[in-house]
Amino acid sequence: MPAELFPRRDLADTPGGCRSIIDAPARGWTNVPLGEWELRDGAGFGDCHPHEELNVVLEGRLVVDCDGQRVHAGPGDVVRVPAGRPAYYSAAPYARMVFVYGANPQGLASTTFADRSLVAPAHG
Repeated sequence: MPAELFPRRDLADTPGGCRSIIDAPARGWTNVPLGEWELRDGAGFGDCHPHEELNVVLEGRLVVDCDGQRVHAGPGDVVRVPAGRPAYYSAAPYARMVFVYGANPQGLASTTFADRSLVAPAHG
């Protein structure tokens, strides 16, 4: 297979501030899905994936709550969220990241949630 180019696109042109670069097929995958995403103005969300997730922070500060621990990551840092562990992601005022997903050969579904307290440290 020859090398492939995935041209850069402005995140402002993508819905929800997230763009897939290498898609994760709906029926499962063994390749490495890759994308770019951003959070703005204190926005946040929670999700739980059946696959490992790596986030490389390119700009700003990403905050990740997982299993009662809070991680603050800046440019050049990588945050790993283990498969099957719910995590809440936020940024104030801004963060831009690249995500890499691990394998999900069965194509198991991810879930989302809005309540940060489900995963945040007890002290908030």
